[in-house]
Amino acid sequence: MTACASPRDGAELFTTMSKSPPAEPVAPGEHAEPLSPPAVETRTITAAGLQREFILSLPAGARQRARLPLIMVFHGYREDAETIHHYSELDKADAVVAYMQGKDDAWAPAPYAGTSGEQDLAFVDAVRSQLSDEFRIDAARVFAAGLSNGGGFAAFVGCQRPQDFTAVATVSAAFYQRVSDGCSRIPIKQIDFHGTADTVMHYAGGERHNTVYDSTPEMTAEAAERNRCRPQPAERRVADTVVEERWEDCDAGLEHFRIEGGPHVWPGGLQDESGTAPRGFATDQILDFFRVKHRRPS
Repeated sequence: MTACASPRDGAELFTTMSKSPPAEPVAPGEHAEPLSPPAVETRTITAAGLQREFILSLPAGARQRARLPLIMVFHGYREDAETIHHYSELDKADAVVAYMQGKDDAWAPAPYAGTSGEQDLAFVDAVRSQLSDEFRIDAARVFAAGLSNGGGFAAFVGCQRPQDFTAVATVSAAFYQRVSDGCSRIPIKQIDFHGTADTVMHYAGGERHNTVYDSTPEMTAEAAERNRCRPQPAERRVADTVVEERWEDCDAGLEHFRIEGGPHVWPGGLQDESGTAPRGFATDQILDFFRVKHRRPS
């Protein structure tokens, strides 16, 4: 498996599963149908004239329950949706989770992307619209998360769609300067993770693919200004090699976790063998920040 046009016009869903309307709430005293089991499926959708794919992970009762959170997840460059589905373990979330597949394994507005920002945003809009029609998604709990190129794209989504997303999580993110071009001034909650020994997207910034990318301190300073926070964060050590920076008096929350000696990974994820973050660290922190509960064991 390998600003901004609206794909809401004519978005077309191709799936072998029949689409059903959201279940009606069960009145007191009525017999409730059994909860639908957790499920994972691959779907195809057309947006902005392109056929796109995503992996959909559903919690128990997704077809009966109301006010479900939605998390949209974006993989890194030369990865795919299945890879981040595996190592992020965001199926822990008691939420509808869509692992999105970038065209040619990349996301705009990175310099190597084959799609435009408008095309990738159209894909996001189409999936969000379809899932909101099919399930009773809580419009106040829609989130974006991503690693590396996907982390930069999650930030881009937050810039371009703050009215549709509640918060973003950026992990070892590629903050190419075009990510913030035309960024809305509407505050949006953000949680960020980056390792100081990241040799792909350096903590101190740099240049890659003949394109400058921001340092982590530059990105967080920009986010703090947008969220109207105090300029300097409060720091506390939360593990031997992890320091939390939390900005105060913000219009929208902002947190950053500095992983001392951490490489270019999802900290604590299944592909993180560095030992610089506790097992499951980034995923657990993201769900806490999003205020999304863990799924109950089956």
